[in-house]
Amino acid sequence: MKRVLFAAAFLSTLAPATAQGRLTDPDATVVDVDLDTLRRAPEAFMNVRVRFDIQFCSLGRIWNPFFTRFVPSEYANFYGWSGTQPIWQKESYDDVFGMLFLSKSSTQLGDLYRYRTYDRLSIEGIVQNTFQGNPWIEVLAVSPISGRVDTPTLAHLYRAQLHMEKREWQKAISELSLAPGNDQPSHVLAAINKGLGVCYLRTGESQKASVYLATADQLMGGTDIETSRLAQAAVQDPASQLDRAIDRSKVNEANRPIWEAFDDVAGQPQQKTGDQTAEPAKPQR
Repeated sequence: MKRVLFAAAFLSTLAPATAQGRLTDPDATVVDVDLDTLRRAPEAFMNVRVRFDIQFCSLGRIWNPFFTRFVPSEYANFYGWSGTQPIWQKESYDDVFGMLFLSKSSTQLGDLYRYRTYDRLSIEGIVQNTFQGNPWIEVLAVSPISGRVDTPTLAHLYRAQLHMEKREWQKAISELSLAPGNDQPSHVLAAINKGLGVCYLRTGESQKASVYLATADQLMGGTDIETSRLAQAAVQDPASQLDRAIDRSKVNEANRPIWEAFDDVAGQPQQKTGDQTAEPAKPQR
């Protein structure tokens, strides 16, 4: 029994040292992957050195549901979103990843404490454990990336999304037009351009729509099927994308789509001809 316990204790101390040796190997292969893929299939990346981008959220507090090397005395914990996560959407904002651990002996610990929310970072690390479908990642290196979404931009994108869900296209255009464009990450610029393109397409301004949608499609690298389809429709068949189901009796003049101007029936008031006379109102009883 004593031999078994000794062997278990010896292996538990040897395994981290062996893993650490692999981590510091300069010739170790680094796999570029996005955090969303890591989270979907953590077992596929066990003991693999990976590199991915995040949007920094905050420092965290280590929570150990089982024994791991990530103890509070030796590791700092922090949270982040994937590099392209649309955090102006509530569900996406709430889906923050918190299994990132940096050794307190790291020379980059001071930098970690100075990062601001939404700062973009390149992370290099290794998946040391998985628990309840989540990868636990030991961070080996952190480096900042240019481009950072800011709170005003997130607010405009969030409000624009709400207006688009209600088919308030002009209000959504106003919000998206106010979103700052300087130094924003490409996925944020793509979302702004796509939103503007969709709104203009729904209101019949196909030329503007085609410009914005083509820009969004280019920023996305042609990987988003919906954006590519809308960009093509804006050029080839814009009429099919008009929002003709808006209840015009409930829409203000400024928010009405441009196609109403060509509707001969809806655009003109009904007029009486000949000897038609209105029937007098009957008294109320």
